[in-house]
Amino acid sequence: MLAGSAQGARLTEKLPLDKEFKIKVGQEVTVKKLIIKFNAVHNESRCPTGVQCIWEGNAAIAVQVSRKNKKPVQATLNTNTGVPPSAMKYKGFTIRLVKLSPHPQVNQTINEKDYEATLIVTSE
Repeated sequence: MLAGSAQGARLTEKLPLDKEFKIKVGQEVTVKKLIIKFNAVHNESRCPTGVQCIWEGNAAIAVQVSRKNKKPVQATLNTNTGVPPSAMKYKGFTIRLVKLSPHPQVNQTINEKDYEATLIVTSE
């Protein structure tokens, strides 16, 4: 898995299809000819580690997907596969949220810059 190093940076390395990669809030990556940006985390309600919850909860991430010189498309992807969508389709590709880290802990707030999404891009 590949990860970027700086907040708000564009990763210049082109990432392959069908391979999971990590991206932090504010970062942009290129997979094939798709430019994917992880904009934000919304609605963090996942059950904290060590707590017994009735529902596992959900966290939603905001992503932006585009191709060079094309208008970007905004989407929300959810960690809970029971709360669609956890994936989006764009120009013959599927972008799927695999995981969002870190997982919540009791009485601890996660700073948005510390979030890291694991995504995978596949062709349809």
